[in-house]
Amino acid sequence: MPQSCKMLFNSLHHSPSQRPPIFAATPESLRTDARALVERTQKVWNEIVNTVKPESATFTNIIEPIIRDENAKSTSMRLLRFYASTSPSKALRDASNAVVTLFTDSEVELFARADMYALVDVVMAQHLTDNGLSIEARNYLEKLHRRFWQNGCGITDTAVKSNFERSQKRLKDLERECNKNLHDEKTGLWLTREELKGVPSSFMSRLKEGEGEHEGHFWVATKVPQSSPVMKHATMEATRKKMFYAIQNRMPENVPLFRELVLLRDETARILGYPNHAALRTSNKMVRNPETVISLLFEIKSRLVPRGAEYARELLELKRKETAARGEASDQIFLWDQSYYSHMQAEKEKAHGAELSEYFELHTTLAKLLQMFEHMFATRFELITPEQQRDIGDNRPLIWHEDVLMFAVFDSDTEYFMGYAYFDFYPREGKYTHVGHYSLQANFLQPDGTRFHASSVLVMNYNKTADRPTLLSLEEVRKLFHEIGHLIHALCTETTYSASQYVDRDFIEAPSLMFEQFFWQARHIKDVSFHYSHISPRYKEIWEASLPEEQRQFANKMPPEAQLQDGVVAALAKSSSGWNIVREQLKDVFFSIFDMTIHTPTSHEVLGAMNLAEVFNKLKSEIYSLPGGEATGDGWEWGHGEAVFRNVINNYDAGYYGYVL
Repeated sequence: MPQSCKMLFNSLHHSPSQRPPIFAATPESLRTDARALVERTQKVWNEIVNTVKPESATFTNIIEPIIRDENAKSTSMRLLRFYASTSPSKALRDASNAVVTLFTDSEVELFARADMYALVDVVMAQHLTDNGLSIEARNYLEKLHRRFWQNGCGITDTAVKSNFERSQKRLKDLERECNKNLHDEKTGLWLTREELKGVPSSFMSRLKEGEGEHEGHFWVATKVPQSSPVMKHATMEATRKKMFYAIQNRMPENVPLFRELVLLRDETARILGYPNHAALRTSNKMVRNPETVISLLFEIKSRLVPRGAEYARELLELKRKETAARGEASDQIFLWDQSYYSHMQAEKEKAHGAELSEYFELHTTLAKLLQMFEHMFATRFELITPEQQRDIGDNRPLIWHEDVLMFAVFDSDTEYFMGYAYFDFYPREGKYTHVGHYSLQANFLQPDGTRFHASSVLVMNYNKTADRPTLLSLEEVRKLFHEIGHLIHALCTETTYSASQYVDRDFIEAPSLMFEQFFWQARHIKDVSFHYSHISPRYKEIWEASLPEEQRQFANKMPPEAQLQDGVVAALAKSSSGWNIVREQLKDVFFSIFDMTIHTPTSHEVLGAMNLAEVFNKLKSEIYSLPGGEATGDGWEWGHGEAVFRNVINNYDAGYYGYVL
């Protein structure tokens, strides 16, 4: 933990009423603990069906035992799965992946049990007209009943049901394999210094230099922390195209897996009587049917695409001017040019000659963002230092990696303990490569009337440097604020049942998207900004050393402002309704329409004949108004970006539209 963190954050001086999770698992303990959870649930269910007859089934003797078991299981089940995404140990990641398989196979078997379904069905029938249940209890019962149905309990043909259960397990295997490939992905390119012309030297200094046959080259991974700076800064179009192709064609092993996943989803939905997979998935969401989603998406598309085309024309004009200045001519702009010319257009986002990111050092920015949430929600985040962790954990580890920041969260008015929050900021081998919120433990009411409190994690991937602070772009600050919104949502939620913490999938992004609107106020951007040269004398020295030699002598006389000036933040706030937001909306509409397209085929045969890569690339070109490899002679299968669309591989299938609502 950087020493500066102890100065930036509130230190722990309240006593949490609940002990935090321990991260001392071994591969064997993961497997043993997982088997124990599975066996306990099987025992609870067996006891229910063996002791209760359908005619005497009630919410109390059928549903409540299931809920109590789920509540108890929720304190450790997600922890056992979490190692797969974040553990530095490959052995632990592999064991955790095996645990995920065990859990998913067990759930498929549990929710295919006709004996338990018969009892739940009786209870459901009792409450079709009886309003004696609380809203939370009725909502739980409806979802539980629907889950049995969607796991094949309504299938009467034994052979069909057996095949359906095998397909369900295979679906989980496919999701798991795709995710494992995403976590383990190590692809990249060896590029020369000439090819990397324009890329900041501060970034170049962090790249691995080649030896032997790769001498004179630098290794650039396709993962976002390394590929994004190249796409944004490399002046050679050939480099940008090369990098873009590498990104779009990474993990070819996912291509057949993704295709099988989409086809099998459609097949199983039709067995259940749904016209397609999206109809099945939306039946569990707020919108209830895919037609509503598709109508909304195409209405938004009709209004957004013309703005995207206008934006593409502006970028093309920039490209024409830039290439003409080099004595070249260019009349076409491509998908691989977007980041570069968007960045060029955003050069106005500079203040006093300093890059905007210099005002958003990672830990200082986090402290200021947390202060904003503390003010809004009357909460207090208290940092638990390594020394305090050792005391609280009796020398057992309370974090899974030394870089992780751990906080206890309290109600600032009452000092009521709310839960634990963790921040895992830097990439490492085998770690989840995107950004996201993980709920480790859910909030629920325990049998003795006390409350079990939530534990939540933000997993990010920012470039870590040994000798410089980690600086964030404004877009990265926005994303961090968005993800903290998920964390706050989890910590502030108080329910009777642990399962109730997980809202409908198409609502889950709503709180964070609303928080973003708050962030884009000029005064809030200013409040968060703080130039890193003002943080400490060491950071000031680093900043001065980064200046061109002819400017260093003036550094003390003309230091950067501590915060962004009013005119700058006003322009940044205005940009949130300009091209920045158009770019973000184009992305969300593109992914949402592709998601619904592959999950709403008119027939299974139509889906089987669908070229998923072609559909993905054609739609992307249409919505962005930018051509890709098809315009340079590579056809429509120039990339397979669909196979690394992690949201649709996971729980956002037929649900990505939640980002658009």
